[in-house]
Amino acid sequence: MKIGKLILLVIFCIVALSTSVFAQTTLVARGSAWKYLDNGSNQGAAWMATTFDDSTWAAGNAQLGYGDGDEATIVGYGGNPNAKFITTYFRKAFTVANPADFTSLNLGILRDDGAVVYLNGTEVYRTNMPTGAVGYQTLASVAVSGAEETTTFLQTTVSPNLLVAGTNVLAVEIHQVNATSSDISFDFDLIGQTGTPTASVTRGAYLQMGTANAMTVRWRTNIATDSRVQFGTIQGTLSQTVDDANLTTEHEVRLTNLIANTKYFYSIGTATQTLAGNDTNHFFVTSPNAGQAAPYRIWVLGDSGTADANAQAVRNAYLTYTGSTYTNLTLMLGDNAYENGTDAEYQTAVFNMYPSVLRQTPLWSTIGNHDTAQSTNPPSSLPYFQMFTLPANAEAGGVASGTEKYYSFNYGNIHFICLDSMTSSRATTGAMITWMKNDLAQNIQPWVVAFWHHPPYTKGSHDSDTEAQLAEMRTNVLPILESWGVDLVLSGHSHSYERSFLIDGHYGTSSTFTSAMKKNLGGGRENIDGAYTKSALSPNLPNEGAVYAVAGSSGKISGGLL
Repeated sequence: MKIGKLILLVIFCIVALSTSVFAQTTLVARGSAWKYLDNGSNQGAAWMATTFDDSTWAAGNAQLGYGDGDEATIVGYGGNPNAKFITTYFRKAFTVANPADFTSLNLGILRDDGAVVYLNGTEVYRTNMPTGAVGYQTLASVAVSGAEETTTFLQTTVSPNLLVAGTNVLAVEIHQVNATSSDISFDFDLIGQTGTPTASVTRGAYLQMGTANAMTVRWRTNIATDSRVQFGTIQGTLSQTVDDANLTTEHEVRLTNLIANTKYFYSIGTATQTLAGNDTNHFFVTSPNAGQAAPYRIWVLGDSGTADANAQAVRNAYLTYTGSTYTNLTLMLGDNAYENGTDAEYQTAVFNMYPSVLRQTPLWSTIGNHDTAQSTNPPSSLPYFQMFTLPANAEAGGVASGTEKYYSFNYGNIHFICLDSMTSSRATTGAMITWMKNDLAQNIQPWVVAFWHHPPYTKGSHDSDTEAQLAEMRTNVLPILESWGVDLVLSGHSHSYERSFLIDGHYGTSSTFTSAMKKNLGGGRENIDGAYTKSALSPNLPNEGAVYAVAGSSGKISGGLL
């Protein structure tokens, strides 16, 4: 029987910081004085206009906020700590002699939790906020913590065409994630750029949704540019090009008409500039044709989002172990970025942990509780949904799910099923399980591997006997998977490594497990008592047994009976 090594991955990406070769003028400095309104009122839309009278508002220097102890100016939240004001308003006037002097503007903001920024009445930036209309009771998308609320300034570029000669006004609204949040933070800077800025890569490249004939290449730049990927089978001679003329900082290019099981080199950049690649480190290997049998190396990580020495040790151990052997797939089992799955936390815990695997191997992920800040109904603006490109429409095989929360794909003779144990209904009549039944019924691959975040069996830092999400995945999902011949189930959440025997039919608590549920009494080790085997390698062979593995120790080991 095929044996998969369950090793955990954290990803590192070198951040290419741009070196300015053009003049900069500070229009608004960090720590500047701002007018602010902290009375919990509904200001509608008038407050963001340049003509609005803010003479009765209070004033103070940034950092403005409360609750962290590093504020220069403490703002109010009302008299009830359990019903704090959701929105606090800020305004700042500044003067520009000649807007034509500037070719671009660089905006930097420190915010906790969410923010919307307006320049002269026009929205120019939104961070950690839902899409659509924003009111004074609109909650931020997720909670912000750690460096992101105290020292990290999020950066974006703004068109200087919004500037006017004379007085200009910045208006910023800071939103809490809930009425009991312990703190807010706000500081800001605005830099005018003169001359032509130099584009550079600040995230990626990273690979998504790889198939036998296609690959998605994604990356982020410090300024908005067009997108170009050049690729070919000979390093140094990249004969094919895909362009996207739309200007963006979030680049996503789909390469098509590729040859199966073939190594391609590539570069990323613009129509006029190569920013990275066309070297021996930027390459990928397309998937084999569906049904092709071969040994495949799959890198599995769970709860890797600690972004610390533990995660680095796991990374280094895997890279040492695998050596020059190509990693065909990387699976992330959720809780990819602690504590709340913010964009900055993902940058540190995932993209800054190493670029080599991300830019060479497609990454497939499932969502965990720390990726949503514990929300079971996160907005579409959640960073997780924005940064991953996953096959909602059966682009990589299987049946279309219509959502990136759960999906399936094929790799050679393996059919992978990714489920969402965090934000989707786990009911047997719900959309996810209904889709899973249809997907399994149409699968023709002999191997079936399923993965999601909350484990059906664990006695680590979580207990599958007592926690509802874990028990529901066991009782509602496993009978269906096993009836369609699932071979391997992977999960995280519990900060431990656990592996079952080859088992079938155990859907109750741990006290109900019997030896009759073991399909093989051995340990499954090929070099000791032999690998687990099944009677046939064919799809849909029911109830021949599956191995269940918890691989939630990518970043730490903690708690439980183990």
